Amino acid sequence: MRRLCVCSAAVACLAVPPMTMVVRAAQETRTNPDISGFWELNFDSRRVPRASLLPSVTRAKIDARAKGDAYAVRWCNLLGVPFVMDSGRPLDIRQGATTVIIAPENSSAPRYLYTNRAAHISEDIFDPATNGDSIAHWEGDTLVVDTVGFHGQHGITAIPGGGYRTEKSRLVERYRLLKDGSLLSVTFTWTDPTVFRTPHSYEHRYHRLPATYEPRQWLPCDPYDEERAKFLDPPQNKTPARRAIAKE
Repeated sequence: MRRLCVCSAAVACLAVPPMTMVVRAAQETRTNPDISGFWELNFDSRRVPRASLLPSVTRAKIDARAKGDAYAVRWCNLLGVPFVMDSGRPLDIRQGATTVIIAPENSSAPRYLYTNRAAHISEDIFDPATNGDSIAHWEGDTLVVDTVGFHGQHGITAIPGGGYRTEKSRLVERYRLLKDGSLLSVTFTWTDPTVFRTPHSYEHRYHRLPATYEPRQWLPCDPYDEERAKFLDPPQNKTPARRAIAKE
């Protein structure tokens, strides 16, 4: 009987989270701003300076990346970061106790910003992805997000202002509410020893949509739609080779 009581107590301890975790979660929920809502960029919402690129980032490399990005669009691949943060449709941001989820209104995968862990998943475990691995914490009224673990080839790799993401890219974002919560400022800072001379930063300011806003179903993406394929990847017009004029 005593052993049964001890086992029951042990199970109860496992089922109930430690009080310090409960108190901490409650405090964070009570003190941190809530960035949940539907957010949209306007035509004047982007401040993007030109990136300072390394000499090794040649025009040939940039063109090759552009071809890869076009391929990802053509075949309806998951497009990833940074594209999902400016996809032409609103973002649905939901802030929970352990995670902030960012869901775009298109076929891209949502982002998960984990606030319940301070370290990234080991490279031995985490498979590189178009969205990477994101961990977040609050610094006062600012949510700071650190993302690594990007896939260097999949999705749209182009970064606003110049450059592209690789396996060595790191993105730090700072989310902050402005104008009594009607604006959400997000500052993006990219570093990559193979792409940028100096950290590349730019800012987007998202407008909060009314509470009555109804999210729309994202438009379909069919890689086998022949009309779409012709539009995105038209046949190349080959100029017939000129016949050499024989010299007499």
